[in-house]
Amino acid sequence: MPDFEPLRLGLIGCGGMGLRHALAVADMHAAGRRPVEIVAICDTDEGKRARVAALLSERTGRQPAQHVSTGTLLDDRRVEAVDVVLPTSLHHATVLDALSAGMHVLVEKPLALTVSACDLIVAAAARAGKVVASSENYRRLPGNRALAALIADGALGPLDAMFVRNFAPPEPPVKRGEAPVESPGWYRARTHAGGYHAMEMGAHEADLQEFWFGAVASVSAEMRTFGHSVSPDVTEDLLTATFRFESGFVSNIAFASTMRGFEIADRLLIGQAAVLSSAAWHEWQNGAVARADGTRQSSDDLVAAWLGSLAPDTRQRLLPEGVWTRGRDGSVATEPLSYGVGVAIHDFARAVRTGTAPEIPADRARRAVALCCAMMEAAHAGAPVRMEQILSGEIRAAQAALNQAIGLPA
Repeated sequence: MPDFEPLRLGLIGCGGMGLRHALAVADMHAAGRRPVEIVAICDTDEGKRARVAALLSERTGRQPAQHVSTGTLLDDRRVEAVDVVLPTSLHHATVLDALSAGMHVLVEKPLALTVSACDLIVAAAARAGKVVASSENYRRLPGNRALAALIADGALGPLDAMFVRNFAPPEPPVKRGEAPVESPGWYRARTHAGGYHAMEMGAHEADLQEFWFGAVASVSAEMRTFGHSVSPDVTEDLLTATFRFESGFVSNIAFASTMRGFEIADRLLIGQAAVLSSAAWHEWQNGAVARADGTRQSSDDLVAAWLGSLAPDTRQRLLPEGVWTRGRDGSVATEPLSYGVGVAIHDFARAVRTGTAPEIPADRARRAVALCCAMMEAAHAGAPVRMEQILSGEIRAAQAALNQAIGLPA
């Protein structure tokens, strides 16, 4: 039995991530779950449109209408909600147009390029009375959900600190050991992405950290660019940052993308009752739990035990069957149902159909963007910044050029 009537969705953006969303929908259909039907797609690139249209036609039996412009898709009366999968600099204007057209909106992370742009979205969503949700996928992975539950239950004792590393080549592979996959050019352009580490990757980190540990109070950071481009619009190659939480907990982050032939990504969480390690950045996996009483357990066994303990209704809410599946090698970007993409799409459709709040509504997604901007502002100022200064707009010097680029006051 279906959960609800499928939401008639328009997919705006058929690039790499748009294709991944379409694949997630096709995989859910194959598993007998139909939270959405993609009835229309939009991209200026005919080849990208054709690729997504062919996938959906073959896998779901539906041939979506193809649009060259967002405007014509928003005029398509078959569409009742849109999934925005575009470069970050295009998010806020597209979301505002969709809300004006009476659409509910799912938007890829990050919600927008700056706090000011997010403010416009939050206000417009409230006026329209429509659902606006972020399709941030990392918190939807079982290892990350399990960690949140362990922290909430106090299973690790009082928490002291986290250390995060993600060091990779400029064009890292999707999966370690495979050939590099070149990122789209806009990832490395500050006025399109905000910052490769501070915003494009940082949006994941910001959402996860507050999901696990609560509100961040202040941020210090440093960013460096090592001369790979003379363009003033190039993003950073190195980011180090410290989040100080209202609880007193501290997280230390180091990202770099300069090391050809070398890659490492891991996490360490230090609690007074246990220390947890992860040999991955995007999810707690392939690590261990070392408890103060001397016992040890693999992190994968810990996550499996948590999954096995979930009541059916909780499992259906967090990781619905046919919406999330374990990949061949855990959570892998090329298998979008293993990577949380299906859960995000299902959560959005369920919120629209049932009138409930999505897991990551616009105001929550705005806070993740603000935390990313706090890293940029702290690096720009050479001094720590308080989150309240970023959220209020008191400090926004590092965002000035970004606001100007998307047509907002500096």
